[in-house]
Amino acid sequence: MSTVNLDELEGAAMMVEDGGGTVTALVSRETGMIHLLNDEYMDDEAPMPSASEGDERYVPVPPAGMLGIGDGLVLRFAATHLADDQDTVRDLFRDRNTEGFARLLEERGAGEAWDRFHEEVTRTALRQWCEENGLQLAG
Repeated sequence: MSTVNLDELEGAAMMVEDGGGTVTALVSRETGMIHLLNDEYMDDEAPMPSASEGDERYVPVPPAGMLGIGDGLVLRFAATHLADDQDTVRDLFRDRNTEGFARLLEERGAGEAWDRFHEEVTRTALRQWCEENGLQLAG
């Protein structure tokens, strides 16, 4: 069973999410290496895999939102830890204002709670995805 790096897998899922359909990430079942495919970036470290359907050697990485670790994660955190600020959080993420979110966390003393929540939910979601696809999560 190939091992996939936690941070790299999370980054790939976020890139697929942010790419709006222009970025594809594939995990090699043989090596655990993540390949990013798009028009602007090509992985020079390894031969580029085919993104063709039915190629069992690679597993496509879904967008972060499909794994439950995209912007929805922030909104779930806000619902339980920043209940009075949910509208503010929603506005910040609609505008992609991550600095404003960081300031809000600091003002509310919720930074450590966010870090724990983010790490736990992300690790759980990615570990489950790896298990479903015959991979092992490391990191």
